[in-house]
Amino acid sequence: MFVKRKKNRSGTTSVVVAEKTKGIYKELITIGVAKDSNEIDSLVNAGHEWISKEKSRRHPQLDLYGEEREACDREREEVRRVLSNVSNILLNGCDLILDRTFDRIGFNRIDDDVFRKLVKARLAYPTSKAATVEYLYTAYLFVL
Repeated sequence: MFVKRKKNRSGTTSVVVAEKTKGIYKELITIGVAKDSNEIDSLVNAGHEWISKEKSRRHPQLDLYGEEREACDREREEVRRVLSNVSNILLNGCDLILDRTFDRIGFNRIDDDVFRKLVKARLAYPTSKAATVEYLYTAYLFVL
């Protein structure tokens, strides 16, 4: 659908809403006739409003989960807020997995806490050795 301005023989301009379907042009409604450019512009705006109402009538938007969707959105926002305040999730998740692997390999026989943390840091966050030292310092808050 689109708004069309048609010049009349009398010098006025008709504003119509039309559509073209399968190559056939069809005028749906005449919004009005005007001679002044300001009136024509207001009729064009009225035509656009008519198009939006007609589109919503032809293709209604069904809100099947209105209240449930709002509740889900509120819950998602709350989860985002909580997770933004938690900083150790990644560190603790890696610890849970890598501690078990560290013990199964047999590295737990080496009784050195720094070695354990260094191995886990290199596996979880593969960076340079210097960056690993910085990571260990900030993550575990101890000085080597």
